[in-house]
Amino acid sequence: MNRIWHINELDQLIDYVKANQGNKNIILLHGDLGSGKTTFVRKYCEKINIINQVSSPSFLILNSYNSLNNMRVNHFDFYRVEDISELEMIGLYEILNENNSLTFIEWPDKFSEELKIYKEKSCSIYFNFIRDNINQREVRIEI
Repeated sequence: MNRIWHINELDQLIDYVKANQGNKNIILLHGDLGSGKTTFVRKYCEKINIINQVSSPSFLILNSYNSLNNMRVNHFDFYRVEDISELEMIGLYEILNENNSLTFIEWPDKFSEELKIYKEKSCSIYFNFIRDNINQREVRIEI
């Protein structure tokens, strides 16, 4: 699905993803800096009752959260990661092999080869800026 979404329609975008992702528990978020990836994660987490404050894991690489119903949410940001060994040290593969959690990954293209084996468990969302409108994004969803 490819559509232009206004910032005020973020709830509908998340509802669409939630309704269509099925058993896929890895969400790959593609887009330039400031395109809305972390905002999407923050809002998604609000909708599933995450207890903690959701923030960008840019410097930490991984933030983990729990929902009120004990669902674990992992939020990776690969932007500053130079080598896959950094991710292995914090348990990337163990987390991706979990079936009872939800994992968001920003900048997945940096390690696309390593993530290919999780294709059946993942969906991709692409955020692109709209020229002359800071409140809209073209969003393409591949579920």
